[in-house]
Amino acid sequence: MPTTAKPITIGNVKIQPLLDVDARAPMTLLFPDVPKEAWEPYHEYFADDGITAVLSISSFVVRSGGKTVLVDTGIGAKDRPFFPNGRLPDALAEAGVRAEDVDIVLATHMHIDHIGWHTTRVGSELRPTFPNARHMFARAEWEYWTAPDVANAKGNEHIVDSALPLEGRAAIDLVDGEQAITDDLTLIPTPGHTPAHVSVGIVSEGEAGIIWGDVCHHPAQVTELWSPMFDMNPALARESRERLLQRIEDERRLVLAGHFAHPGVGRIVRVEGRRYWRAL
Repeated sequence: MPTTAKPITIGNVKIQPLLDVDARAPMTLLFPDVPKEAWEPYHEYFADDGITAVLSISSFVVRSGGKTVLVDTGIGAKDRPFFPNGRLPDALAEAGVRAEDVDIVLATHMHIDHIGWHTTRVGSELRPTFPNARHMFARAEWEYWTAPDVANAKGNEHIVDSALPLEGRAAIDLVDGEQAITDDLTLIPTPGHTPAHVSVGIVSEGEAGIIWGDVCHHPAQVTELWSPMFDMNPALARESRERLLQRIEDERRLVLAGHFAHPGVGRIVRVEGRRYWRAL
């Protein structure tokens, strides 16, 4: 699977999807409350075994208003047990983007596969990968994950090695609510997957799009609204999912989905009254 894809243009905004890691996962593991037979209408998204889906961990370089914005940084290269190392720096190089040129690094949320390349290990040090960038987080998201009892809990080692080292070494912007990033980009709160998960809205020259982080991990969620095991507040995540999907329909937004099979670009369509994902 290629690590770079054809750039997408929304008005004056240019978006480059980049693949950090190609992944496969059994949906019965990620969605333990969904019976296997419920997946049958979505067989087109699975490998030959009928239940293992092709997924991705992707990032997006967004050029807007003279700024280079990197949305999410993937898994990183921290040699973690059970996790492959990503290759985002190589993908950026292939797309002609230098780490020094990134102005804003924006995290939709602070799970392990979205902030891994915020830092890079250099010898015994963990340094910001994007030295000139401002690092943007929803305030409530940062405050939750960096609280000592959460950051030091087993399973949250990525906070210690990918978020906390930014303090004192990088510019950190903590923002609240629906916040403008550039004239064309706006943070849209979509909580539930994590305490303050956000999506990135794009509106330019009469066209609109959305980078929705982990609002949906799999195309079936567009239709069924199922919550995976990773949703910290499933009820709130489902509410955010429904609300955002309706907004996408109403505003005819192009969707960039970081966990759908790369490049994860598509639209929401209606067939016999139900929503479905249509990849482009």
